[in-house]
Amino acid sequence: MIKRLPFSSSSNLLKMPETGIGYQIIDAVIEHRRRKERFLVYNTLLAVSFDERFFQQRRKIIREGYERTLNKASYISFESASLVNKSQLGISPRLMMEGKGDKGRHEGGNGATDNPKENADGKEIFVRISAYENDRRIDEKNKKLLPGSYTTTHNDYLTCLTYDDDPIDRYALPNDEDIEWAFYIQPERKDELQRGIVQPAFGHAGGGIEAFFEKGTSKNTYYNKKPYGQ
Repeated sequence: MIKRLPFSSSSNLLKMPETGIGYQIIDAVIEHRRRKERFLVYNTLLAVSFDERFFQQRRKIIREGYERTLNKASYISFESASLVNKSQLGISPRLMMEGKGDKGRHEGGNGATDNPKENADGKEIFVRISAYENDRRIDEKNKKLLPGSYTTTHNDYLTCLTYDDDPIDRYALPNDEDIEWAFYIQPERKDELQRGIVQPAFGHAGGGIEAFFEKGTSKNTYYNKKPYGQ
């Protein structure tokens, strides 16, 4: 099942944290149904059933493209939705890339949300990579990153580019769509974050650096958008 979410459901998801950069895995009750169903939602707008057919449906999205798939999809509304804890997902780290260090990747360690919080230093730059020019986690009006959002560090982004690494594999993203955009954020000292290593998921190795901003960032900390790699 591939469905488009209306404004009300999408807005509710924006108030919830991400599972990773650009996506959420949720348990939701569809309107007029009583049972919960599990979905992977791209950019808070495109919901795909997260079941045994997921990888087949994902290939369809890759083939047709996110925008075209979104425009063709019929609407579905959620009566309620809750984020699924990563420990409940059972995502197998089945692909462990040998020699990750050759591309500046990291092995072991924890994901960001399993590490302590720290304050930004006011100087470090973070980059949110995205397949979507209209990335819903970027608050264009207030120039900030919304609460519950992931980024990588500018240094890790540059390392990815230097080694011509695959960002989908490095950051273990579920959509396999080309990354088109990079959003630049410079948090203030009062902004909190957690940083860690991207864990293997969706058949991807991970090993990049991720940063999670539970409370988002302050106003005017988002300052630039560039095509990926420029």
